[in-house]
Amino acid sequence: MKFLDARTGGGGMKYQKAIEFTLGMIIVFLLMLLVFVSLLIAQLNAPMFLNAAMAEQTLHGRVIILDPGHGEGNTNIFQGYDEHVRMLALAHRIKPLLEARGAVVHMTRPTEEDVTLPARAAIINKLALEAVRDSRHKELELAESAQGARRIQREILEIDRLLRVLQSVIDDPETNAPIYFNYPFDRTHTRQIHPDLQKVFEYQHDPEIWEQFLVISLHSNATPRPINTARNGADSFFVSNNLSNNARYFANYANVQRNAYFADLIIRNIEPLGINRNKASAYYFFMIRENNLPCVLVENGFHTNPQDRAKLQDDDFLDSLAVVYADTILDYFTNLDLIPEYSPGMFGDVFGQL
Repeated sequence: MKFLDARTGGGGMKYQKAIEFTLGMIIVFLLMLLVFVSLLIAQLNAPMFLNAAMAEQTLHGRVIILDPGHGEGNTNIFQGYDEHVRMLALAHRIKPLLEARGAVVHMTRPTEEDVTLPARAAIINKLALEAVRDSRHKELELAESAQGARRIQREILEIDRLLRVLQSVIDDPETNAPIYFNYPFDRTHTRQIHPDLQKVFEYQHDPEIWEQFLVISLHSNATPRPINTARNGADSFFVSNNLSNNARYFANYANVQRNAYFADLIIRNIEPLGINRNKASAYYFFMIRENNLPCVLVENGFHTNPQDRAKLQDDDFLDSLAVVYADTILDYFTNLDLIPEYSPGMFGDVFGQL
């Protein structure tokens, strides 16, 4: 009996150890299975996370130049509203939204300090011309012949000269702006574009530039005196080759159709925020006339109108307006290749002015 008891006791211990070993193996297996499933889920979700990150980079490679019109000492102030302050605030709201999507954003006036019209125009042209120069340097590295390399080098030297011209306007607009820009505006409409600025325009007439750049001049509107406080709504403006007042100066703007498309699109998208949509019109304002880039000027409502002014003074409204700009800019670049295929009727009456 003692012998049997000993054997029975020994067998029980072995059985218990076998159970413990089996349970241990099961736990290890479950842990390994859990790790495997977690890795599988992570692998399946990885493309979704990647796509989300890529979605935030949909403006990668694009260059947006924001031009908050006017500046301190050169502005429109009406009943506590200051255009140069609020349009600067709008630009600073748009900028990070675009950068989050991968865009490079420049501002012609990053502070409240005034930057003159010709200096801002020179900044815009200089940024685009620098991009052209960068492109030529890349071409130079890939040049297949000494003759081709010499041609590109000559072109780079010419671009550098034009960049110095533009910098001279930025440094001393009072002296140099009247030489190179139609400034002050020639109301006889007889002045022709300066040959150096025409060369700048010709360099900008390049798919690598107009597919990459977009310039938006941000303003709010006011009626002339006597002030009509009932007038309201957003307007947008673009340059046209058919404007008789522009014909003698320069009549070969390269982006009229693209400009018209964005001009119409932005005021349509602003309308749901409570700012009435007025017109997208061809005109010859300085900031859209003195470059050959995709460029529009937007009047984001009338600050002489109580309802529009209240919205433009509201920070929450500016936040929403900035989102509209960011989304509209994305729409513009998304449809860039389709714009030339649109029929004039798709833009309403705007193409009657082209």
